Amino acid sequence: MADDRNADLSQKAPLTVGSHIKCRYQGGEVEGQVAAFNSASRLLIIKAPASNGKSTNNDIYVINAEYVEKLSIEDGSPADTLRAIDFAKLEKRRLKSIGLKKARIRALSADVAPEGRKLFLTIIKTIDEVAWDGEKILVLNEVTISPPYRVENVTGEKEASVIHVKKIVDKHWKEQQSSQPPT
Repeated sequence: MADDRNADLSQKAPLTVGSHIKCRYQGGEVEGQVAAFNSASRLLIIKAPASNGKSTNNDIYVINAEYVEKLSIEDGSPADTLRAIDFAKLEKRRLKSIGLKKARIRALSADVAPEGRKLFLTIIKTIDEVAWDGEKILVLNEVTISPPYRVENVTGEKEASVIHVKKIVDKHWKEQQSSQPPT
């Protein structure tokens, strides 16, 4: 049963993350869980079941507290416990992102043909270990792609790696051909 009192959004106490609430605001009504509330910016964020019906998705509402007309907090709704932030995982993701950005910069600043740069950027989306070796692209420190950067220019010691890189190169060139207007 819902608590009939209107929660005052200026107070911090009534809104805890994970509380089940019903909120009527200018423009609509939503029922869901409090994902966040920032009293300084006066923003209420509510996580509700997905409007597309998929159980793996959620709708997120960001509501200016000034426009809240009525807010009721459901009794007996246990607040979800938030998982602890894995800072090591975040740091790993941050370092990977920085590495990818640096690799993209290297690709764009390399003194090679534009086709080579485009292929380099395509490969790095799938494989992290991509580097320049002069005009050649070195993948996984074991596969080399020489100019003009076609499937037949892919060489290496390990057959499985060569086959994998050849598939990426082949797909890249097919996408390049299909994206060009017919002449």
